[in-house]
Amino acid sequence: LQEGFAGITVAAVARRLGVSTMTIYRYAPTRGELLALAWDHVITTTEWPPLTGPWRPLLRTHAIAFWRLLERYPGVVTELSQGLMPAGMMNHIDGIAVALVDQGFTAEDAVLAVDLVIDLTVDHRRGVEMIHGRTGVPATLQDMARLWSPNDTDPPARRAVRAAMTDAIRSAPFDWYTRKLDLALEGIEAGFGKQPEAAG
Repeated sequence: LQEGFAGITVAAVARRLGVSTMTIYRYAPTRGELLALAWDHVITTTEWPPLTGPWRPLLRTHAIAFWRLLERYPGVVTELSQGLMPAGMMNHIDGIAVALVDQGFTAEDAVLAVDLVIDLTVDHRRGVEMIHGRTGVPATLQDMARLWSPNDTDPPARRAVRAAMTDAIRSAPFDWYTRKLDLALEGIEAGFGKQPEAAG
Protein backbone atom coordinates (compact mmCIF):
# COMPACT_ATOMS: atom_id res chain seq x y z
CA LEU A 1 0.00 0.00 0.00
CA GLN A 2 2.91 2.37 0.68
CA GLU A 3 4.30 1.64 -2.78
CA GLY A 4 0.94 2.41 -4.42
CA PHE A 5 -1.14 0.38 -6.87
CA ALA A 6 -0.39 2.33 -10.05
CA GLY A 7 2.28 0.44 -11.98
CA ILE A 8 3.26 -1.57 -8.92
CA THR A 9 5.71 -4.45 -9.37
CA VAL A 10 6.70 -7.34 -7.16
CA ALA A 11 10.30 -6.14 -7.38
CA ALA A 12 9.32 -2.71 -6.01
CA VAL A 13 7.51 -4.28 -3.06
CA ALA A 14 10.47 -6.57 -2.39
CA ARG A 15 12.87 -3.59 -2.43
CA ARG A 16 10.66 -1.63 -0.02
CA LEU A 17 10.54 -4.61 2.37
CA GLY A 18 14.24 -5.40 1.99
CA VAL A 19 13.60 -8.97 0.84
CA SER A 20 14.04 -10.94 -2.38
CA THR A 21 11.27 -11.27 -4.94
CA MET A 22 11.27 -15.01 -4.25
CA THR A 23 10.30 -14.28 -0.64
CA ILE A 24 7.29 -12.29 -1.89
CA TYR A 25 6.32 -15.10 -4.27
CA ARG A 26 6.24 -17.55 -1.38
CA TYR A 27 3.33 -15.58 0.08
CA ALA A 28 1.70 -14.44 -3.18
CA PRO A 29 2.60 -16.62 -6.20
CA THR A 30 1.53 -13.94 -8.71
CA ARG A 31 1.41 -10.17 -8.93
CA GLY A 32 -2.38 -10.39 -9.11
CA GLU A 33 -2.53 -12.31 -5.84
CA LEU A 34 -0.24 -9.77 -4.18
CA LEU A 35 -2.53 -6.94 -5.27
CA ALA A 36 -5.59 -8.91 -4.14
CA LEU A 37 -4.06 -9.33 -0.68
CA ALA A 38 -3.38 -5.60 -0.47
CA TRP A 39 -6.86 -4.59 -1.66
CA ASP A 40 -8.50 -7.16 0.61
CA HIS A 41 -6.64 -5.55 3.52
CA VAL A 42 -7.95 -2.13 2.49
CA ILE A 43 -11.55 -3.36 2.17
CA THR A 44 -11.59 -5.28 5.44
CA THR A 45 -9.95 -2.51 7.49
CA THR A 46 -12.01 0.36 6.07
CA GLU A 47 -14.73 1.72 8.33
CA TRP A 48 -17.80 1.51 6.10
CA PRO A 49 -21.10 3.30 6.69
CA PRO A 50 -23.73 1.21 8.52
CA LEU A 51 -25.98 -1.12 6.52
CA THR A 52 -29.09 0.39 8.06
CA GLY A 53 -31.75 2.89 7.08
CA PRO A 54 -33.80 3.23 3.89
CA TRP A 55 -32.30 1.43 0.88
CA ARG A 56 -31.69 4.47 -1.31
CA PRO A 57 -29.53 6.57 1.04
CA LEU A 58 -27.86 3.33 2.18
CA LEU A 59 -26.87 2.41 -1.37
CA ARG A 60 -25.83 5.99 -2.18
CA THR A 61 -23.69 6.32 0.94
CA HIS A 62 -21.88 3.04 0.26
CA ALA A 63 -21.30 3.93 -3.38
CA ILE A 64 -19.78 7.28 -2.39
CA ALA A 65 -17.62 5.62 0.27
CA PHE A 66 -16.36 3.19 -2.38
CA TRP A 67 -15.64 6.06 -4.84
CA ARG A 68 -13.67 7.87 -2.15
CA LEU A 69 -11.71 4.70 -1.36
CA LEU A 70 -10.79 4.26 -5.03
CA GLU A 71 -9.77 7.92 -5.10
CA ARG A 72 -7.49 7.34 -2.09
CA TYR A 73 -5.68 4.48 -3.87
CA PRO A 74 -4.94 5.57 -7.46
CA GLY A 75 -4.36 2.67 -9.84
CA VAL A 76 -6.37 0.07 -7.96
CA VAL A 77 -9.41 0.77 -10.14
CA THR A 78 -7.47 -0.49 -13.16
CA GLU A 79 -6.63 -3.68 -11.30
CA LEU A 80 -10.28 -4.08 -10.24
CA SER A 81 -11.29 -3.73 -13.87
CA GLN A 82 -8.97 -6.61 -14.81
CA GLY A 83 -10.77 -9.06 -12.56
CA LEU A 84 -9.29 -8.38 -9.13
CA MET A 85 -12.07 -9.35 -6.71
CA PRO A 86 -10.78 -10.41 -3.31
CA ALA A 87 -13.04 -12.05 -0.74
CA GLY A 88 -13.39 -8.88 1.33
CA MET A 89 -14.83 -7.00 -1.65
CA MET A 90 -17.23 -9.82 -2.46
CA ASN A 91 -18.41 -9.97 1.15
CA HIS A 92 -18.94 -6.20 1.21
CA ILE A 93 -21.01 -6.30 -1.98
CA ASP A 94 -23.01 -9.24 -0.57
CA GLY A 95 -23.69 -7.25 2.60
CA ILE A 96 -25.15 -4.32 0.68
CA ALA A 97 -27.35 -6.63 -1.42
CA VAL A 98 -28.57 -8.47 1.70
CA ALA A 99 -29.51 -5.10 3.24
CA LEU A 100 -31.66 -4.40 0.16
CA VAL A 101 -33.28 -7.85 0.36
CA ASP A 102 -34.12 -7.13 4.00
CA GLN A 103 -36.04 -4.09 2.75
CA GLY A 104 -38.17 -5.96 0.24
CA PHE A 105 -36.00 -6.30 -2.87
CA THR A 106 -35.84 -9.72 -4.46
CA ALA A 107 -32.34 -11.20 -4.39
CA GLU A 108 -32.10 -10.74 -8.17
CA ASP A 109 -33.18 -7.09 -8.02
CA ALA A 110 -30.83 -6.38 -5.12
CA VAL A 111 -27.87 -7.88 -6.99
CA LEU A 112 -28.81 -5.95 -10.15
CA ALA A 113 -29.08 -2.66 -8.22
CA VAL A 114 -25.79 -3.12 -6.35
CA ASP A 115 -23.97 -4.31 -9.49
CA LEU A 116 -25.21 -1.26 -11.41
CA VAL A 117 -23.98 1.13 -8.73
CA ILE A 118 -20.61 -0.62 -8.25
CA ASP A 119 -20.01 -0.77 -12.01
CA LEU A 120 -20.87 2.93 -12.30
CA THR A 121 -18.44 3.76 -9.49
CA VAL A 122 -15.56 1.68 -10.87
CA ASP A 123 -16.10 2.91 -14.43
CA HIS A 124 -16.27 6.55 -13.36
CA ARG A 125 -13.12 6.36 -11.24
CA ARG A 126 -11.25 4.59 -14.08
CA GLY A 127 -12.34 7.35 -16.46
CA VAL A 128 -11.24 10.06 -14.03
CA GLU A 129 -7.79 8.47 -13.67
CA MET A 130 -7.45 8.07 -17.43
CA ILE A 131 -8.52 11.62 -18.25
CA HIS A 132 -6.35 13.11 -15.52
CA GLY A 133 -3.36 11.05 -16.70
CA ARG A 134 -2.90 8.95 -13.57
CA THR A 135 -2.70 5.53 -15.21
CA GLY A 136 -0.06 6.01 -17.88
CA VAL A 137 -2.74 6.48 -20.56
CA PRO A 138 -1.92 9.52 -22.73
CA ALA A 139 -5.39 11.09 -22.52
CA THR A 140 -5.50 14.33 -20.53
CA LEU A 141 -8.29 16.58 -19.38
CA GLN A 142 -7.30 19.29 -21.88
CA ASP A 143 -7.10 16.80 -24.78
CA MET A 144 -10.53 15.39 -24.01
CA ALA A 145 -12.08 18.85 -23.67
CA ARG A 146 -10.49 19.91 -26.96
CA LEU A 147 -11.87 16.82 -28.75
CA TRP A 148 -15.40 17.64 -27.56
CA SER A 149 -15.24 21.38 -28.25
CA PRO A 150 -18.25 22.68 -30.19
CA ASN A 151 -17.70 23.36 -33.88
CA ASP A 152 -19.38 26.41 -35.44
CA THR A 153 -20.30 24.38 -38.53
CA ASP A 154 -22.26 21.82 -36.46
CA PRO A 155 -26.07 22.03 -36.18
CA PRO A 156 -27.31 23.78 -33.00
CA ALA A 157 -28.24 20.54 -31.20
CA ARG A 158 -24.78 19.05 -31.76
CA ARG A 159 -23.10 22.28 -30.64
CA ALA A 160 -25.22 22.23 -27.46
CA VAL A 161 -24.36 18.58 -26.79
CA ARG A 162 -20.65 19.19 -27.33
CA ALA A 163 -20.70 22.23 -25.05
CA ALA A 164 -22.45 20.16 -22.36
CA MET A 165 -19.90 17.35 -22.77
CA THR A 166 -17.02 19.82 -22.50
CA ASP A 167 -18.58 21.20 -19.31
CA ALA A 168 -18.93 17.65 -17.96
CA ILE A 169 -15.27 16.87 -18.68
CA ARG A 170 -14.16 20.03 -16.91
CA SER A 171 -16.53 19.68 -13.95
CA ALA A 172 -15.33 18.37 -10.59
CA PRO A 173 -15.22 14.56 -10.95
CA PHE A 174 -17.06 13.91 -7.70
CA ASP A 175 -19.89 16.30 -8.62
CA TRP A 176 -20.40 14.63 -12.00
CA TYR A 177 -20.25 11.19 -10.38
CA THR A 178 -22.94 12.02 -7.82
CA ARG A 179 -25.21 13.34 -10.58
CA LYS A 180 -24.81 10.04 -12.45
CA LEU A 181 -25.29 8.07 -9.25
CA ASP A 182 -28.51 9.92 -8.40
CA LEU A 183 -29.83 9.26 -11.91
CA ALA A 184 -29.06 5.54 -11.48
CA LEU A 185 -30.82 5.49 -8.11
CA GLU A 186 -33.86 7.19 -9.67
CA GLY A 187 -33.87 4.44 -12.29
CA ILE A 188 -33.64 1.70 -9.67
CA GLU A 189 -36.56 3.18 -7.78
CA ALA A 190 -38.64 3.60 -10.94
CA GLY A 191 -37.73 0.16 -12.26
CA PHE A 192 -38.73 -1.68 -9.12
CA GLY A 193 -41.89 0.29 -8.41
CA LYS A 194 -42.41 2.28 -5.24
CA GLN A 195 -39.74 2.15 -2.59
CA PRO A 196 -39.68 -1.33 -1.06
CA GLU A 197 -41.03 -1.66 2.45
CA ALA A 198 -38.84 -3.15 5.15
CA ALA A 199 -39.36 -6.92 5.30
CA GLY A 200 -41.10 -8.40 8.33
